[in-house]
Amino acid sequence: MPKKKKKPTKRRKTVPAAKRKKTVKRRKKTIKTSSNHESHWATYRQLQQKVDEAWARLEADVQKNASPEILMRDKNHLLLLLGECNYMANECMRFAQAQKTQKM
Repeated sequence: MPKKKKKPTKRRKTVPAAKRKKTVKRRKKTIKTSSNHESHWATYRQLQQKVDEAWARLEADVQKNASPEILMRDKNHLLLLLGECNYMANECMRFAQAQKTQKM
């Protein structure tokens, strides 16, 4: 049996640059800030209290010469809480800044 010849593929014709449609760049929608500012600050205060408790627990474990596993667990928990607290503080500041710009 002889080999079948492939059909030549048709190339798509390109449109000249002058006739191409120009795309319009659109602005990204701004993310609406949350309207519950008091709850953000309340959550921040709760996180701050948890950070203080975790710090006290870590200090107490260090003074008791606790095992390294316990110290690592306490340290990791404290760092996690500090990260969450930092995020919440940034959110509160961003919200406060957005309110100032809206009032102007």
